Amino acid sequence: MTKRLNKSEFMMAYMIIITLACGVGGFFFGAHYMKTKIEAEQAAVLEAKHKEAEKEKLLREQKLYSEQDFIRFYYAVYAPVLDMKQAHFNTMENWGQMSKKEQSESLKQLVKTAEQTKKELEKKVPLPTSPLLIQAHNLFTDSVRAYLDSMEHVRSDQNSNALTPTEIAARMTLFNNNWLTAQERVYHSFAVWESAYVTKQPLPKELPSSVSTAEWKQYPFHFRTYLAAASMSAGKQWQNYNPEDLTARLDMLISSNDAQTLGIKDFASAVKLVNATDAVHAGDFKALNGRLYSVLKAPEIPLYR
Repeated sequence: MTKRLNKSEFMMAYMIIITLACGVGGFFFGAHYMKTKIEAEQAAVLEAKHKEAEKEKLLREQKLYSEQDFIRFYYAVYAPVLDMKQAHFNTMENWGQMSKKEQSESLKQLVKTAEQTKKELEKKVPLPTSPLLIQAHNLFTDSVRAYLDSMEHVRSDQNSNALTPTEIAARMTLFNNNWLTAQERVYHSFAVWESAYVTKQPLPKELPSSVSTAEWKQYPFHFRTYLAAASMSAGKQWQNYNPEDLTARLDMLISSNDAQTLGIKDFASAVKLVNATDAVHAGDFKALNGRLYSVLKAPEIPLYR
């Protein structure tokens, strides 16, 4: 005679069946999820490869980074932000000679300049062939907004304490980061232009982790300047000079006997030296251009003229 399951045994068997069903269902659901995830990742990789191949094709055909885009970008975006930067550094240079009232008025004027710059940057600028310049435009716009936000805190703190230029700079971290990233995008675009129109050689997929002085000398000018811009970003160096000024000063150092005498063997140590000795100044590129670069091919913008 078959023994019937009592209530507790029946519940136990029922729970075992439910647990097995959930386990099997979970396994198939997990397998389906992983399959879908892997397929999505593979599709993303293929799409990225397709975009990269299309970009390289357009570069070979010289259909990216047109002169017109550089000219539009320079006058609509880069010139206004460079003017704003110059106004800031001019104020900081004279800061110690100002009275408290003059300092407050100077900060007020810097805010007005930044507000005008923001209005200019918020205008649409067609840059159909230059994705890096589009990124730079957006980042510069964000940086000017961050500058205005920082200035609110600076002006508030200045009312109760006499701030130094160093203390003012310490209150502008987000602005500095956005600016330096935007600047790096600009000089990356110059290097891409150079690779397509001058050297006809593709850029490295990634920036080199280290660069010897011998390698530095072999790199073309705009790639060296891209390295200089990346170095300024990494070192949080928002300065009154531009990356081409740093490049010119490094070229002077590395091509001289001083580099060997001082034991300078790579790009990083050369940057460290010129920064430590305040050797780089705004306008160094234009001052040294004729001496260092007999024939320099560059986009037709005032930055290089």
